[in-house]
Amino acid sequence: MTDDSGGDGTASGYELLAAVELMDRLRRAGPWERDQTHESLRRYLVEETYELLDAIDSGDRDHLLEELGDILLQVLFHARIAADRADEPFDIDDVARAFTTKISARTQGVLSGSDIDLQTQLDEWESRKAAEKARGSVLDGVATGQPSLALAQKVLERLAAAGFPRDLLPKDVTDIRVVADGPSIEDELRRSVLAFMAKIRLAETAAGSGELKNEDYWRTHYPH
Repeated sequence: MTDDSGGDGTASGYELLAAVELMDRLRRAGPWERDQTHESLRRYLVEETYELLDAIDSGDRDHLLEELGDILLQVLFHARIAADRADEPFDIDDVARAFTTKISARTQGVLSGSDIDLQTQLDEWESRKAAEKARGSVLDGVATGQPSLALAQKVLERLAAAGFPRDLLPKDVTDIRVVADGPSIEDELRRSVLAFMAKIRLAETAAGSGELKNEDYWRTHYPH
């Protein structure tokens, strides 16, 4: 499909409404679906994400279609669970609204019809994102639940942008050694990265607010 309508002439998105209704029926009528929580579904979201990555690598159209559907299920399921919250419930419409509000704000140049180049679009995205999320810490917004290698990479990217000196980076975060019959590399690296993150936050607390984060900042406040 390349236009804004379905194959039968209906507006694009019609089947999404059917999917939302199906998820609502399952949540109300299915014993298993009623028992699920955000926490109980975590492993399924992780599994389905990796399966989607495999589908992308395969280049198989039908495989990709199926796995995207499984990811959609996770979004619909979590939104339906959130609708049952006793305090501050939200539903799939709220999720969609949050999406359109955020993306529209960050892509105003594109949506206005202006002829902008790639770098201008990227700069606009980053500047508007920074304005939305004024961070007290360079680590704010870093998801610690991601795989440890991805977590380490994200932390190092944030610190590089903040002028953190390379010679202060701990070896157990930058150098990964695989040992036969040794401890879990995933667990060991995660512990090291989390400990490093804790020291970064200690440095920020010691420095207080208002000080420009650069190499001198970290050399002064980072606990050696």
